[in-house]
Amino acid sequence: MFIKHVLGVGGKHPGLYGNTAGYYGTVEQQGRLTLHLHMLLWLMGALSPQEIRDRIMDSTSDFQRRIVEYLENVHIGEFMTGSMQDVKDQVDENQESKGYKDPTQTLPDPPPPMCTQKECSDDDCSKCKRLDVWWEKFEETVDDIALRSNVHNCRKNKINDSNSKRPACINKDGKCKARFPRQVYEQTEVDPKTGALNIKKGEAWINTFTPIVAYLFKCNSDATSLMSGTAIRAVIGYVSDYVTKPGLKTHVIFDAVRSIFQR
Repeated sequence: MFIKHVLGVGGKHPGLYGNTAGYYGTVEQQGRLTLHLHMLLWLMGALSPQEIRDRIMDSTSDFQRRIVEYLENVHIGEFMTGSMQDVKDQVDENQESKGYKDPTQTLPDPPPPMCTQKECSDDDCSKCKRLDVWWEKFEETVDDIALRSNVHNCRKNKINDSNSKRPACINKDGKCKARFPRQVYEQTEVDPKTGALNIKKGEAWINTFTPIVAYLFKCNSDATSLMSGTAIRAVIGYVSDYVTKPGLKTHVIFDAVRSIFQR
């Protein structure tokens, strides 16, 4: 369903990120036995990193403005309704209400029918009002999901820690192996010498993600645009590691099954 309805493959509409030219994904089984998808997506008409850089550096073109608008619309590196503290306060308040439900444990609510009138006043149109309310709830829900699932917390393994088998992210030098906290940018910056883009990012402790994907999946998700040859090689190598992982041995599978029934 994700490939057909979100990526638009085999459907009658374009995908969320554009017209999909190709995709490749592999599923990883994590140590806690949950499934984790890694996917590469190719878009029709996509330019090479060098072509993008050349067009960004062209002062006579509006390509820079258009690609920044596109990238800022398909993924974000911050919350939608405020800072992390604002979202925490709002979630804490919502949890006190009787009808609150953890959004990671519920299905997404579909949007109401759109208004089809060409000239419509939002103040008088019931359909527009319902859609506005839905979008407000959408942003609030996405922030709740991101707060629960996307915020990185650095940890060290302790001898008496019951979860000590989980890999820690702090190395021997006291630095996070996941490279958090990340650098933040109040607005998208363009390096005038190289044409490199630093996309707007308001939170240091989350990766960039696509709000609609987070809303649909109700779990942690990351999304990034590969804008350089270095990034492309790194991500392809990362995903390839999971493609070439050998299958689990039989005794490991049975040991995992036994541990589940013993819980």
